[in-house]
Amino acid sequence: MSKSIAWYAQRYIERYNFSLVPIEPKRKFPLSNDWGNNVLSDTQSAADYYEKNPDYNMGLALGPSHMCSLDIDCDESFGVVLDEYGIDRSELSKYPTIQGRDKGRRLMFRVPAGADLPYQKLNWFSEQDPSGETHRAMMRDALTAQNEGRLDDEAKLRAAAKAFSKYTVFELRASTDGKQRQDVLPPSIHCDTLKPYKWLVQPPKTLEEWPEPPKWLLSMWSAWSSFKPQLEAASPWSIKPEPKTQQPRTQEQSGQGSSVIKAFIDAHDLPTMLAQYGYQQKGRERYLSPHSTTDLPGVVMFPDGQSCWVHHASDPLCSDDTGKPVNAFDLYCCYEHREDVSAAVKAAADLLGMKQERKRTESAIKTEAEPDREQQNPGAVAVESKPFKPFRALGYNGNSYYYLPRGTEQVSELKRGSHTAPAELMSLASIEWWEMAYPKKDKGGVDWHLAASDCMRSCEGRGIYAPDRERGRGAWYDKGAAVLHLGDKLLVDGSPVPISDHDSCYIYTRQAALEHGADSAPANNEQAALVADLFKQLNWSKPVHAKLLSGWCFLAPICGSLKWRPHVWITAQRGGGKSWIQDHIINPLLGPSGMMVQGSTTEAGIRQRLKQDARPIVFDEAESEDQRSQTRMQTVIELARQSSSDSTAEIIKGTVSGHGMAFRMRSMFMLGSVNVSLSQAADESRFSVLSLRTPEKTNEERERFEAFSKLVDNTLTDELCASLRARAYKLMPIIRLNAKTFSKAVAEILGSQRIGDQMGTLLAGDYAMHSDSEATIEQARSWVEGIDFSDAKEAEEASDEESCLNQILQCQVRVETNAGIMTRSIGELVNAASGEEGIYGLVQMEANDLLKRYGLSIEGRSLHVANNHAELKRLLTGTPWCAGWRRILGRIEGAKPSPDVVRFAGTRSRAIQIPIGFIR
Repeated sequence: MSKSIAWYAQRYIERYNFSLVPIEPKRKFPLSNDWGNNVLSDTQSAADYYEKNPDYNMGLALGPSHMCSLDIDCDESFGVVLDEYGIDRSELSKYPTIQGRDKGRRLMFRVPAGADLPYQKLNWFSEQDPSGETHRAMMRDALTAQNEGRLDDEAKLRAAAKAFSKYTVFELRASTDGKQRQDVLPPSIHCDTLKPYKWLVQPPKTLEEWPEPPKWLLSMWSAWSSFKPQLEAASPWSIKPEPKTQQPRTQEQSGQGSSVIKAFIDAHDLPTMLAQYGYQQKGRERYLSPHSTTDLPGVVMFPDGQSCWVHHASDPLCSDDTGKPVNAFDLYCCYEHREDVSAAVKAAADLLGMKQERKRTESAIKTEAEPDREQQNPGAVAVESKPFKPFRALGYNGNSYYYLPRGTEQVSELKRGSHTAPAELMSLASIEWWEMAYPKKDKGGVDWHLAASDCMRSCEGRGIYAPDRERGRGAWYDKGAAVLHLGDKLLVDGSPVPISDHDSCYIYTRQAALEHGADSAPANNEQAALVADLFKQLNWSKPVHAKLLSGWCFLAPICGSLKWRPHVWITAQRGGGKSWIQDHIINPLLGPSGMMVQGSTTEAGIRQRLKQDARPIVFDEAESEDQRSQTRMQTVIELARQSSSDSTAEIIKGTVSGHGMAFRMRSMFMLGSVNVSLSQAADESRFSVLSLRTPEKTNEERERFEAFSKLVDNTLTDELCASLRARAYKLMPIIRLNAKTFSKAVAEILGSQRIGDQMGTLLAGDYAMHSDSEATIEQARSWVEGIDFSDAKEAEEASDEESCLNQILQCQVRVETNAGIMTRSIGELVNAASGEEGIYGLVQMEANDLLKRYGLSIEGRSLHVANNHAELKRLLTGTPWCAGWRRILGRIEGAKPSPDVVRFAGTRSRAIQIPIGFIR
């Protein structure tokens, strides 16, 4: 017996935490433009909806579900693409796959953490019209017929043009750009075939097992502007472009040097030399660079067999950087003579038996590090290293072009009109390099116009420059590699790498050095456990608070690498020890990686100081004593909320220049205050509130504290704190895995994945203070067993809808009765109007009449709340629900819109009706 669509809806949400989109029958997309704000993410709600609407289709909201897809419209054409890149067609059979029509299929993936995957599509012209000229000509004729009033001819031409129009090969679908996109899920009914969608390859049992896109697909997706022309050219009937007419990269010398190069190219077979230097042939006329990290063959052979185009950004001969093809002599010069053209020409002449005249040639520029190494060890044997490139083209945007010079390792922005100014281009490379690369013929000097043209074309070849690809100081997880940005250098999986040499889709730029302790020997288990024990000796109201703060302090220096960044809020009475803990424990443990702020610090100040850095924030005296400070602190809390999850969403702020500034927060926050000003449920679940008991004012307590203070100062030396941070960096991959395991263990207890992420991540940090191994689910369950999670449960239960209703019911109003004037809460009036509990001197009808003046009314066994009412808005002024209480209250269990318009003391309004039983 086939299962109902309601059954499927429940399983999708229970197993994978999907957000589902109701779609009208026999459609592939919803009619509503606002469907993204009306998804089904609760199992019972989804089941109820589809039981009432069993003929409706079901979509997967890609954004909130953190999913993406490869939608193959034409299997045959996509197979040609796979063959072009040497990818085994059978590889796709291991990914969850949906089929709606026979000729296509859709592969579903999890979005990798931090990935920016914009929507992309590949179209090919038909075989009958490979250049598209016939289609364009017919459309021009149709437009002419329309203008001349020949509508019958126009219709015929447009119908005929369809046979020659483009068709879609595949789409890359995701919503990391914030736009609403959805994919239809089984068992929905296809609108064309009227048959159900089905899983060709079944999905896994859990979301954690759901695969991410394969490496080759991610590479293609993230560098679409570079791959799209190659993919279009892969069409079997496409018109192949002629080889580039520019002279080869190194064929810039005149005289005998040029003739030696030409003779060398003629005498050597390029495919043989590519194989000699480690390039592997893949697919048709393609080779995979030995420097590649993408597994996609980016070396394309031209039909002449003597030159190729190298698209690998990691390859020292990358054509995208130089704008020129590569030949056999380029390979010889690069791999045998480290880009020393003069030495390569001399050696080639000897190899070919040609007499070489000694002529003055420009020497190749070396990296700054190479002379230092030679001076330090002049007898060392020379080893191959990446040849020098003075700068990298990053892309363009509007009137600006962007570069990364190796000299400064900071992004340099050049305006379009500034490229011919020598001073501007010399900020990218030395005058000697420009003279070598772009000499003026017969005159000497630099051809600045040619240099400017090549630079701008290189940027245009890289596509639009996105500032959000820049990454500042801190710890990052970069496609499986643990990266620590120390300002002046990178540590990639523990090995030092020059900033400009790190091959990544992200841009790491040089900044002020930030000592992190990464050069120290990592603390062992005993040393780390000794530090963890210090937290247990503080005056916590609950023992679990020691574990949570211990975990936070260990994770904070690597906060940028985490998928979920938990925040903590330390609270105590004045003199309870909050500031002492920050000064003597937290600040030493964080070291320079932490950013310490206090008092009147604003959200804008934190954001502008951080820029692209991933650093923890310690905010002391985070008080909200008046309206102004409350508003300021709410913006800081909102900033922390946006920093919690590792999503691709950005914070965008306007500027006086008219250009928006985008930020992605990657910080963990620790706030300290007497009062905790968390008013929204979304914030309650992202902050763990840690309470300190007031110490007793006795001689014994003072002596205990003095002894403990000395123990802390003697234990937390600069060396131990640095080694603890080094331990955190070393364990970064294990911590990411353990955070997922502990989150699952906590979620099993609390029944909430959101609280599981918050508490589980902190407990994974505390676990890393005792063990450097990957935890199994059984170990995680044992670790969390017996922990008091009552605070977390209370935070989860404090929903926004209940808080909004309580705010209304707790408001005090003036009541005039036969017994006199008194003040009563609205909740008391609701009880009186419903007959539950009377107010002396006030009859039931009078209580209800008074409620109506505030946009409230008791009708039967329901409390009606007006959707729009001035007095109700006044009562909620200054709260998060001032303008949207209708939608918030509508989430209450049993609440529903009133079927008719309700009268409230002379006014009429639509209303939400809430069961009286819920209020009691």
